[in-house]
Amino acid sequence: MRRLFVQLQARVDLLEIWRHIAEKNLAAADIVGGKLDEAIRGLALMLGKGHTRPDVKDLRYRFDDESLTVIRVVHGRRNFRSIFRGHT
Repeated sequence: MRRLFVQLQARVDLLEIWRHIAEKNLAAADIVGGKLDEAIRGLALMLGKGHTRPDVKDLRYRFDDESLTVIRVVHGRRNFRSIFRGHT
């Protein structure tokens, strides 16, 4: 299995997602956080997993034969132009 690295911005993204959900439901935030963690770990096993967007050219993760690095974790309903300003 590839080594998994999660860059600082991706960790911030995950924390913001958790906080947003936790404002209304702490238990739901924990469940979603666990599912996101599971999905990220699943990337190391099945590269190419996840959604692509034709309007976003910047990668959200990078990989090679030995490692996978998560760069961003972004909900599909977010404003990608503002998040990836200069990269779309």
